[in-house]
Amino acid sequence: MRTSLAFAILLQTISASAQPPSARWQLLDPGTYHGDEAPSAPGTGWLALTVVGGVWRLEPTVVRATRVHDPVLDEEDQKTGLKISSNYSNSLALLRLPGLKAGKVDTPNMKFNGTPRTISTRDRPLRISFKGDNYAITAINSEIYLQSGEQRTLLPNLTAGDSKSEDSTSLLWAGDLDGDGKLDLLFAYSGYNNGGICLYMSVGARNAALVKQVACHGGVGC
Repeated sequence: MRTSLAFAILLQTISASAQPPSARWQLLDPGTYHGDEAPSAPGTGWLALTVVGGVWRLEPTVVRATRVHDPVLDEEDQKTGLKISSNYSNSLALLRLPGLKAGKVDTPNMKFNGTPRTISTRDRPLRISFKGDNYAITAINSEIYLQSGEQRTLLPNLTAGDSKSEDSTSLLWAGDLDGDGKLDLLFAYSGYNNGGICLYMSVGARNAALVKQVACHGGVGC
């Protein structure tokens, strides 16, 4: 298991423990989880990042948490697992973050056409042009960076794929979620017995950073 990422998610859960249950979650990855890895009462105010009519949009959505049998932890007659879903079955992520509004989301014209792109130490930097700025996502040793001009920002809690590790990271989506004209990034991560998504946004980034980590959501196996 990639301890740093699992520990980061645990810290996020602990730091939110004083908040109302429905306010603890800002990002959800649709799927099935152990009971403590997702909210049993997601609450309101969610937006689905999804494609409508060939265009990426943030759409108001109802998020559902359905109790299901957890094959790892449950006895035969138990249902402690949680299935997270919404009325947009093709949503890439479910978000509830300050400053986000429903509507069309600008995205760069990327050669891999929205297919997840693995970020590996064996590959060349992934270059993205967006609203007059040129970006590159690079893997240096096991770390992943976003670079634009002379600025370079480490993307925490992501591990570049290589031949010696089960850890991997893929770019799921890139665009401007909050309308500030800067690039935001959604990654998928996976490793031994864990996986999920992490969101990095330009809003609120400090000390010349291009983005900051906003939220992660994922789970572990047995």
